[in-house]
Amino acid sequence: MKKKRLSLLFTYVLLFLVTAYYLVPILVMVSTSLKPQGQVLSRTWEWIPRTFTVENYQYVLQQYPYLKWTANSLIVTFGTVVLTLIVSLPAGYAFARLKMRGKNILFSMVMLTIMIPFFAYTPQLYLLITKMGLKNTYWGLILPMSTSGVSVFLFKQFIQQLPLDLEEAAVLDGCSNWGVFLKVILPLTKPAIVTSVIFTAVKSWNNLLWPLIASSNDAVKTLPVGLSVNVFQVETGLSNQPPYGIVMAAALLSIILPVLLFVFLQRYFVQGIATTGLK
Repeated sequence: MKKKRLSLLFTYVLLFLVTAYYLVPILVMVSTSLKPQGQVLSRTWEWIPRTFTVENYQYVLQQYPYLKWTANSLIVTFGTVVLTLIVSLPAGYAFARLKMRGKNILFSMVMLTIMIPFFAYTPQLYLLITKMGLKNTYWGLILPMSTSGVSVFLFKQFIQQLPLDLEEAAVLDGCSNWGVFLKVILPLTKPAIVTSVIFTAVKSWNNLLWPLIASSNDAVKTLPVGLSVNVFQVETGLSNQPPYGIVMAAALLSIILPVLLFVFLQRYFVQGIATTGLK
C-alpha cells in the first residue's frame, strides 16, 4: 500500500513538472502581452501586471494585415487538410483491404517518405513549382504539404481493425469497393479522420519554411510568414525589433485557432490515437 502511494505521488509530481514545463512559457507570453512597455523591461518580474493593457493587441491588429494573413493561412490549411484526406483515405483503405501485387512494396515506399526530411528536396520542389507557374499561389502552398505518409499509415491501421463482416454484408447487398468505402468504412473512421485533420492542420498552420520560400507576394503570405518577417523581423537581426509586448501579443493571436481546434476535437483525437496504436 505504501509503495502504491509513493508511486502515485511520483506520478503526480512528474505530471506537475511536465505541465509546468509547457505552461510557464505560455503564461509568460500572456503576462508580457498585457503589460505596457515600461513594465515589460522592469528589473523585477511580475506575473500579474500592475497595469493591464490591450494596446499591444490593438497595435498588431491595426498596424499589420493580420486578418489577411489569417485568411491566407485558413485557405492553405483547409485546402491541405481536404486534399490530404482525399488522397490518404482511399490509399489507406486500399493498403488495408485490397489484394494487389506489389502492395507491400508500395506501402514501404510510402513509409519511406516519412524518413526523408522536407529540407532535402526543397530546392527541387521550388524549381518544380516555379516551372509549373504555381509560385505565389495558394495551390503552390497547398500541394507540397498535402502528401502525408503518416495519414496513410493512420488510416491503414485503423481500417485493418474494423470487422470484415460489415464489408462482406455490404458486398452481398451489391456494393462495389467504392460503395463499401463510402457507406461503411468512411462513417466508421471518424476518430482516425479527426486525428489526421488535427495533425495536418497544425502542421500546415505552423509551417514557415515552405510558405516563406514560395510566397514572396504579400497577397498569399500566411500568418507565420507575415509574423516572422513583418512583426518578429527575423531577417533584420536584433536592431529594429518591435517591443516585446507586441511580439508576445502577435504570437498569442497566432495560436488561438490551433488551440481551439484541439480543444473541440480532443476526444476524437485521443480515441483515434488509442485505436490505431500511433505514438
